[in-house]
Amino acid sequence: MEKVTLAQNFALMLEMIKAKGFSTSEVKQFLQERNDEVLNNFGEGIPSWETMIDFYHQHKMKIHQALVDGYKINFLTKGALKSLLSIKFGIKEGKDYSDNGVSLDPVKIGKLDLQLLSEMISSNWTIVKLRESSDNPDVSIIKIELTYKPVTNR
Repeated sequence: MEKVTLAQNFALMLEMIKAKGFSTSEVKQFLQERNDEVLNNFGEGIPSWETMIDFYHQHKMKIHQALVDGYKINFLTKGALKSLLSIKFGIKEGKDYSDNGVSLDPVKIGKLDLQLLSEMISSNWTIVKLRESSDNPDVSIIKIELTYKPVTNR
């Protein structure tokens, strides 16, 4: 089954709630009840959950499918990619990888998380597997790079 696509803001909002340990049914309940009082407790830097609530009410099946079967983000900025790595996988810039302009590397990630990340991120990013971790065969060392790098005139 093909995964639904979500805008990066909706994907990150769902991940913020899920990161707090709430089930799919609880997430849907918060959105169904328009419970922005509860939702405002999730995520820093979210100005308003009203757009997510409205999107949910217009696309209930899409959100249900995203929560149950996963999703693909249709376009992902570097900032949103960093947020996704942090919120969903606990991978932090400066501690777990460096931002090298057109890539984030080296990123240590478990093989199951790598599979999930590969299915989620948009096509403007490419995951390059560099090697397996020498101390844990279930961990991969990857680089996440822009698929289409900017052209510079020098």
